[in-house]
Amino acid sequence: MNDLAIIILNYNSSEKIIHQVNELIDEGIDSSAFYIVDNASNEDDKKKLKNYTISKQLNFIQSKENGGYAKGNRLAIEKALNDDKDYFLILNPDIEISHSVVRNLYNTIKKDQNLYFVGPRICDKFDREYIFSDGGKVNRDDFFEASHINGGRKISEVDIPEFNANIDYVNGSAIMFKKETLDLIGMMRDDFFMYFEETEWCYRLKSISHAKQAIITTEIAYHEMSKQDTFQNFYMTRNRIFLCRLYKLPHQKLISKFLYEAQKKLFRSKGNFTTNLSNFTSQVKAVLEGEFKKLV
Repeated sequence: MNDLAIIILNYNSSEKIIHQVNELIDEGIDSSAFYIVDNASNEDDKKKLKNYTISKQLNFIQSKENGGYAKGNRLAIEKALNDDKDYFLILNPDIEISHSVVRNLYNTIKKDQNLYFVGPRICDKFDREYIFSDGGKVNRDDFFEASHINGGRKISEVDIPEFNANIDYVNGSAIMFKKETLDLIGMMRDDFFMYFEETEWCYRLKSISHAKQAIITTEIAYHEMSKQDTFQNFYMTRNRIFLCRLYKLPHQKLISKFLYEAQKKLFRSKGNFTTNLSNFTSQVKAVLEGEFKKLV
């Protein structure tokens, strides 16, 4: 796998990345495969990660700003392309994945010229029988509402092909692609910052008849589950509106839904007024940015 780049984006997560990379190196992946981008973390975290990458002879890229998921990963992709890498695996810092899973994903995408994205089944790191995602689906009729196939179900409860190509996107926490993917559909959009950027990226393939993407459900990676907070809700709200605009989908009903949710946040009985007002303001701001911010 000398032509594979493993890309990990850091934002104050150096300890997780150090553990993650150590595990993969111990299993036999060469240090030259790793491209670590620091997305303008705090000084202590940045220094710790940089010192580690030097000691392990990893590729380290320092971003001058936190430009989000797509922009940060782009820095590593461009560096890896310059190093003549042909295959790329983007990993979140909290993903646990084995060398054998990486190799099997690599072998699968390498032998299938029409496969442009591939990923593993993702399960809960702390309750490993539960699936987080067997790939993602979006419902264009419901304004790009996104869902994870088999999310929240036990492995023993599902019956799904080993090669599941009936998906709309591969989850961005563990996504492999090849140079030809970039030639075909370009890079991820920088303006999403976080959430839905890989959804939109993979969704571009839907208009290309020969292009496939798939999850290999027998190959498993493990992910730390997180609860949705105000920060996440802002970008998920805003970026769904971005998607509707990009694909010229009339979405006044979605705007109305989001504004109604904002009103409910303001007048909910739980929490204090200051918190409720902050949540309301964040939701309204997300709607306004989603509808009126210039897309590049």
